[in-house]
Amino acid sequence: MPILSLPQKIMMLWGWPEAASVVDEYKMAFTNRDRVVRDLALFCNAAAPIEGTSEFDRGVEEGKRRVWLHIARMRGIEHTDFIPIADGINQAR
Repeated sequence: MPILSLPQKIMMLWGWPEAASVVDEYKMAFTNRDRVVRDLALFCNAAAPIEGTSEFDRGVEEGKRRVWLHIARMRGIEHTDFIPIADGINQAR
């Protein structure tokens, strides 16, 4: 099975024109919400190594990171912004 890009996945899940609305709603939800974006970046291990005492714990932490990556992609946040966002240096886009 081919690996789908994020736009392809969104189109599969929502169809058109709902897919565009989903992206717009992510933008609205996280625009001018710098503290929320920073909190999610920290909670979801955006700029930290995955750690845990068991495989299950590491899996949970990896799952949180996947949520962050989804939000970052939907918002257009670049990987180079993860550390500055987590450190509170840059404003989220």
